[in-house]
Amino acid sequence: MKQLHVFILLFVFGGSVFGQEVLDLNACIKLALQNNSTLKQREYANESAEFDVTGSYSNILPSVDLSLRKGETNIGKSVRVVNDVVTGVDPVTQEPIYGTARITTPKQYSKDHSLTLSVNQTLYDGGRWWNQIGQAKIDKKSSSFNLEGEHNRTILEVQANYYELLKQIKLYEVNKVAVQRSEDQLHRTEKMFELGSKARLDVYQAKVNLGNDRISLLTQKNIVEDARRTLNMSMGRDPETPLEIEKINEISPAVPELNALVDQAMENQPTLKKNEADVESSSYGVSLAQANYLPRLTAYFQYNRRNSDLERIYSKLNFDYVWAVGLSLNWNLFNGMGDYVNVQKAKISEKSAQEEQARYVREMKSKIQGYHDNYQSYLEIIAINEENLEAAKEELRLAEERYQIGAGTALEVREAQVKLTRAEQTLIAAQYNALTTLAQLDNEIGITAKKLEEMN
Repeated sequence: MKQLHVFILLFVFGGSVFGQEVLDLNACIKLALQNNSTLKQREYANESAEFDVTGSYSNILPSVDLSLRKGETNIGKSVRVVNDVVTGVDPVTQEPIYGTARITTPKQYSKDHSLTLSVNQTLYDGGRWWNQIGQAKIDKKSSSFNLEGEHNRTILEVQANYYELLKQIKLYEVNKVAVQRSEDQLHRTEKMFELGSKARLDVYQAKVNLGNDRISLLTQKNIVEDARRTLNMSMGRDPETPLEIEKINEISPAVPELNALVDQAMENQPTLKKNEADVESSSYGVSLAQANYLPRLTAYFQYNRRNSDLERIYSKLNFDYVWAVGLSLNWNLFNGMGDYVNVQKAKISEKSAQEEQARYVREMKSKIQGYHDNYQSYLEIIAINEENLEAAKEELRLAEERYQIGAGTALEVREAQVKLTRAEQTLIAAQYNALTTLAQLDNEIGITAKKLEEMN
């Protein structure tokens, strides 16, 4: 029977016996960083922000346009009547005689070729160009911090799902041991019944207890498979992909004091830095809106060649040309309150970004305190349950001895078994919940990726 259980455990949680690769936490994180769709979208957005920086320089550079035009014009023959045409002279008065005449215009055909080169350079636009450059650069920083934050969140998701799968596997193993205990108790009870020292009722109770433990084992098996699928999906893989992971030591290190953690977060949290960049970007937005109140000064140069003969466009350059150079000043003095509205909306956006930053700082501090307190509680729970586990083992041993010599009851043995199983489950849950809480704390501080690099 024990060999059968070992085989089942290997079959359900193994895979290495069939050539399945065993993944550790770092390997799972690496897969997630390669495949996570949300992270890829942040990478694309960050790449786009880089091009926005390049594009922001367009207003300080000249615009150059070259156009070449080649055309033909055909006008058909036409006849028109013209009034007040002198048709003769009065012989008496010698004054002209007016009448009408029909004028025929023959068919006309002409060619037209032109080449135009235009250069325009903005000299002043109320500060719009340098504010656009500044805003694009700070938006790029915001995008980079957003990407870093998503990088940390991706790692956290894998960590949490990895620990959850390990926890559920260990709980399965606990349930498996509970089934084994119930089987052993049933065998002892059956032998004692055959010897006449126990009643048939004890046998039935032992069978019921075994059945309940088997049900718990099957239920836990499904929970394990759900956790396996969840981890697969967090790595960007098909949920049914075979997966075996390495076990880890349940290390629960001490963490700094709360104030030190908050200071770390103020220095490292990428989302905090992103919000700070967004506030600065909104300030540039106000300046850009105010630039519309100021005039725009532009220098221009234009060179044009035009002739009906195409060859004269590119030859004899000292003929058939016109060039012009000058300055152009444009100043929108009133546009129906549009500029005023845009400035006020930009100021509101700046205030909104400032409020978001303040809200995030408060929320971040609250989460850090919560994770810190929960982690400390888990450490205490682990220490308490380690003692409880030893006591539960001793209680079960004594209960089984009393039962075998007839001084105890089956109910006492069952209660001791349940207490031991519960103590094992509580300890496992506390150990892995502590690891998950520590990972959440690291993410809230903003050191998830940095800590992983240091560990490797």
